[in-house]
Amino acid sequence: MAAADLLPVIRVPRGSVTPYVITVGDPERAASVAARLDGSKEVGSFREYVSYQGTYQGVPLTVTSHGVGGAGAAVAFEELIQGGAKTIIRLGTCGAFPPQIRSGDLLIATGAAREDGVSPQLLPLSYPALSDIDVTRALIDAANEGGGIRYAIGVMLTKAAFYPGALPDQRDVWSAIPGLVGVEMELATLLIIAALRGVRAGGAFTVDGNPAEEEKSIYEYNPHRPVVDEGKQRMVTVGLDAAVRLARQETAEEGRGGPS
Repeated sequence: MAAADLLPVIRVPRGSVTPYVITVGDPERAASVAARLDGSKEVGSFREYVSYQGTYQGVPLTVTSHGVGGAGAAVAFEELIQGGAKTIIRLGTCGAFPPQIRSGDLLIATGAAREDGVSPQLLPLSYPALSDIDVTRALIDAANEGGGIRYAIGVMLTKAAFYPGALPDQRDVWSAIPGLVGVEMELATLLIIAALRGVRAGGAFTVDGNPAEEEKSIYEYNPHRPVVDEGKQRMVTVGLDAAVRLARQETAEEGRGGPS
């Protein structure tokens, strides 16, 4: 295929992205999500961006990895939308603040605090990064029907820097906010780009660490534990089921002559 027929960075054919998209940070997680799809095939690969397409319970889906951090992820989000995405669900990992939330639990985001380093260059900080209400409700409903999934709902902190520098990281400030449940690195970027481009977006996250657990420092952080892996599998099921719910809801509304 000629280069002009491909989106320039994610290298997916122009116009081929399905309306419903699952995004993840890790290319290996993208492959594991794609393995659950019927007729799955790789449709693009370049740098950290690996894309697959297939169907899940009859709903066509695109799955794309976006790497770590808002700047690189923004490229994937923009090109997915250029390619045809109308609803993007981010499935990621995160740290948690409330002591009752533990590794392997699921967090469903209502919005994000914009410390991502990218979105302030796109919209003023006074504009909120909000998850789409229908996407959020679909994730909640899928979690409720998932069979004993422990989850919490709230605002995520999207933070550009992973390891600390010379400046205070304000963990005590953020952790004192009751409605702020976790910290990750890309959601705010996605939500602001979705708002700018007129598409729906939301996110769900598997907790892979909490200061209330044994690790007291970022330098003791270990996300490669069975409890986290099991949580990721539950999260993927919730995300896929949410996409199906949204697609079926949209089909039903179109049948009634409602909004498309």
